[in-house]
This record gives sequence, C-alpha cells and structure tokens, in this order.
Amino acid sequence: MGIAVGIYLAFRFVLPLILPFVAAGVVSLFYYPLLRKWLKDREVWSGEKRRWVLVLAVVFLYFLLLLFFFGLLCYLVRQGQSIFLNLPFYQAKAACFLKDCCCRADVFLHVEEGVCYQYISSLAGNLWNTSRLTLLPRVTSYSMQMAGQMFRFVFEIFLMVIATVFIIQDYEQIRKRLLSTEEGLVFCGVIWKCREAFRTYMKAQGMIMLLDGIICTLAYLIIRQPYYLVLGPLTAIVDALPVLGAGLVLIPYSVFLLLAGKLGQAGILVIAYLACLLTRQITEPKMIGNKVGMKPLLTILSMYVGFRLFGVAGFLLGPVGVVIGKELYVNYFSPCK
Repeated sequence: MGIAVGIYLAFRFVLPLILPFVAAGVVSLFYYPLLRKWLKDREVWSGEKRRWVLVLAVVFLYFLLLLFFFGLLCYLVRQGQSIFLNLPFYQAKAACFLKDCCCRADVFLHVEEGVCYQYISSLAGNLWNTSRLTLLPRVTSYSMQMAGQMFRFVFEIFLMVIATVFIIQDYEQIRKRLLSTEEGLVFCGVIWKCREAFRTYMKAQGMIMLLDGIICTLAYLIIRQPYYLVLGPLTAIVDALPVLGAGLVLIPYSVFLLLAGKLGQAGILVIAYLACLLTRQITEPKMIGNKVGMKPLLTILSMYVGFRLFGVAGFLLGPVGVVIGKELYVNYFSPCK
C-alpha cells in the first residue's frame, strides 16, 4: 500500500513538474542505443566529434518530428478548407434532412404539416442568438488562455530538446554511476522494465490503430464518404480514447444514416464499430500483458484505474505504475528476495 500511494503521489504531483526532463530521458533511452549501434565502429564515435555528432543527431530527430507534425497539420488544414468551401452544400443537405425528420414527426404526432419544423427552427434561432451573446466573451477569454498554454508548450518543448542533448551526451557516465550502487541497479532494473512496457504499449497501440484505421477507412469508402481518407484515420485515433472509442464517431454517424433511411450504410458502420471493438478488446490485453509479464485482466484493470486517476494519460501510466510497484516490492520487500 505504501508503494502504491508513493507511486500515485509521484505521478500526481512530481511528474508534471519534471515532465520535459522525463520525456527527454525517455527519448534518450530509446535513441542513444540506436546511435551507438549505428556509429560505434565509425571514426566519429570518438573524441570531440562524438559530442557534436550526438548534438546533430538530436537536432535531426526533433526536426523530423517537427516536419511530420507540420505536414499533418497542413493536410488537416487543406481538408478543413475543402469542408468550409462546401459548407453551403452541407447546410442545405442538413436542412433537407431536418425537414424530412420533422415531416415524419408530424405524421407520428398527428399534427399539421410543418409544425415540428417551425418549432425546431425557432428553437435553433433562439439558441443561435443566445450563443452569440455568451460565446464571444468566452472565446476572448479562452484565446488568452490558449496563448499562455501555447507559450508554455513551446517553452517545455525547448527544454525537452536541450535536456535531450545533455542527457544523451552524458548517457554512458550516468549509466556507469547508476550501475555502481545497489540502489542504482534497482533503478536501472525499473527503468528497463518501464522501457519494455512503453515499447510494448506503443507497438500494441500502433498496430491496433493501424487495423482500426484500415477497417474504418474501408467502411467509409464503401458508403462513399468523400472524406474517407480523413475520417478513417481520425476514427482510429479517437478509438484510443477511453469508454466509447471509435463509437464516438461511428455510432452518431450510423444513427444519422439510419434516420436518413440509409439502412445498408448504417449497418456497415455498425459492423465496422463492432470490428474495431473486438480488435481492441482481444488484441490489446494479450499484446501488452504477455510481453510485460502481466495477466490480461491485470492489464485491463491497471489501464482502467490509471484512466480514472490520470485521464487519458493513465492508459500508459497505469501499467507503468504496476511495473514500477512490482519491481520495488521484489527488490525491497519480497520475502523471497
């Protein structure tokens, strides 16, 4: 219980304070062994050249990540512009859909034709007028907060890059000092276990998101959704979120198609949702639990508890916390030590 409380307090209060440095350590933990494997037999891996090579390697890594996210952002902006240009078409289509639903409601409620549509239109107009009066001050306030958060994010990324340079340059010295003490050996064991857990988790999530992305993209392509190349990967990303997952997109969309009378297309999206659900529920616990040394039930439990305590980040912190707790117990408190 003491270990569990200590891990919770560390994740809740200490981790946010040193997050850029922890992230830099994680990057170094995965990146430095690759660099050492590629360059250890070359002339640049000795003397002063080695330090400059490591600095350039870190800059190159973050530059590639920046290019990737910038390209992804540009792609999403282009798709958003396309949607914005076609907005009148979608508005007209939504109005026709609303009128059709209201006509069906008039028949079902035995009222005059157009009563439901008139009521909905007046309700939407009042809601729009109220929103304009209340949202503008909030948007102004949130824009200031967003500017502050953006500055904080850029500053933390800058710290992360600098910390990565320093850690990766002194990687061997840090490792030797840790391995020279008993506590350091325990710490290295915990770090190694966490590294394997993180690697396994990322591989599992990547594989599941790839499978779900293929399933959702094919489903959108079959129903002739023009933005299937955007909605498919987006649904796969949303599927990583807790509780609803892919259903956050697929279920409302299938209900919309059902109300529009397109039963076949709605059925295809429901089948796609069930396929995504089965893929995640069957694949995730086995891929993570078997390689990390945790039973599938314990893996699911740790991910759920982590989510309840730390939000979406808890899906990763939960299993990592269990691994840390297990290693600490085995090395310090286990009667079989």
